[in-house]
Amino acid sequence: MNFLAHTLFAQGNAERIAGQFCGDFIRGSDLSHYPEGIQQGIRRHRRIDAYTDRHPTVKATHSVFEPPVRRFAGIITDVVFDHFLATNWDSYSAVPLEQHVASVHDALNTMHDQLPADLQRFSNFLQRENVLLGNLHFSGVEITLERLSKRTPRFAPMALGAGIARQHEAMLLEAFNEFFPDLIKIERNSAE
Repeated sequence: MNFLAHTLFAQGNAERIAGQFCGDFIRGSDLSHYPEGIQQGIRRHRRIDAYTDRHPTVKATHSVFEPPVRRFAGIITDVVFDHFLATNWDSYSAVPLEQHVASVHDALNTMHDQLPADLQRFSNFLQRENVLLGNLHFSGVEITLERLSKRTPRFAPMALGAGIARQHEAMLLEAFNEFFPDLIKIERNSAE
């Protein structure tokens, strides 16, 4: 899952929200120099990613992406699933999406000094471009994948992912609707 889903599972806790973001920016298992809430967020982020990557419904969606795009199917699916979550947000949260996004921005600002430098820069970009609310529109998927495709030449095929996802949107939405309740159930059972 991508950032919107990760922050949903942080349950409004600033340290856990920051930790959910840190999950993509911190490597290794020694988290001892971070506050406990950030550590919990990082562990939860990793658990969510591992569960998502193993889920048979999610894995089945990868078949719609032909090589060389298939190599990035997991990332593309994560981004598309955040779009589906945003457009169906009220089904998964009692907190309005705009209020949730504001709390995420507040958490990142509050925890800014404890974030890795790369995440500090990304946090500024995320807020300036209003990336999380951008998930409400499919154009947010296109923009995100285009941006990711420019990180390095080997990521270039990722730019094609949005068009392929658009062609298979109904199937991907069906997969999301099957997968996401499973993830919620697993996360409730393993909540820290």
